[in-house]
Amino acid sequence: MCDLINGRTPFVIATEINTIKHQVGKIFLQSTIEIGSRLKEARELLQYGEWAKWLEESVSYSQKTAERMIRVFEEYGPKQLESSDAQSPTVDAQAQGWPDLNFTQALILLGVPEEVRGEFIAELDMDNITTRELQKKVTDWKLAQEERDQARQENIGLRNVVDEQANQITHLTKANDNLRTKSEELSESNRALEQDTEKKQAELEKVKNRASYKTVEKMSKRLTEVYNKAVANKVAFLYENLEKTFKELMWEMKELAAKEPETHDMFKKNVIDFLMKSLKENVYTENEQA
Repeated sequence: MCDLINGRTPFVIATEINTIKHQVGKIFLQSTIEIGSRLKEARELLQYGEWAKWLEESVSYSQKTAERMIRVFEEYGPKQLESSDAQSPTVDAQAQGWPDLNFTQALILLGVPEEVRGEFIAELDMDNITTRELQKKVTDWKLAQEERDQARQENIGLRNVVDEQANQITHLTKANDNLRTKSEELSESNRALEQDTEKKQAELEKVKNRASYKTVEKMSKRLTEVYNKAVANKVAFLYENLEKTFKELMWEMKELAAKEPETHDMFKKNVIDFLMKSLKENVYTENEQA
């Protein structure tokens, strides 16, 4: 009853205990930073393979504990030491841009990368947040970060697919333009051949009307030679384009086999059937002519 009159309630006592715990945690964090600094210095001076032995014999630390202290120093040391070395005693860690953390909070916050840790801490009430709440905040942040990373990777994958499709469309468009150009060249060649044949035929008709038999026969022979030469040129042109087209077809089939095996098999069968049918028809025609 007397404690209640004097203001000593369980709530007040709990507040005092938690305050003391927080102060102890800050002192422990500062001590850990100081020790971590010296552990890092010693590690750099020791020869390779001497680190674990030195820890056990000289300071009774396991390598895991020592590495954790060094990490605490590397993550928090520079700012914390700057705050503790501030010339004005009224300037606290918050004013120096350093949050008022205890050791447990500092360990939990190692789960947040240094480049975003300050922004993460700024959104929290570090004076009143519990250890469990802080741990949950860090865990939730990690999960959200993983989801963002996954979404970013999916977006990258989608962009790669879109770029690949765009490349394929560009390639097909170029191939289609090449085929159109070849078709136009072939059509132009046919027109030139037809015009030349018509011209020679007209010349022959004129000669027939005014020349002797020998002259007509000579012109007819000449016309036949010109026609045969034109046909040979046409065949050579068609063969050259056929060979080039066949090579392009084989290259495209190879590319298709790597990307779409099922579609490749379908077109492969069609190509083989076409070649066999063409070869069979050609052989049959030659036998008939023989």
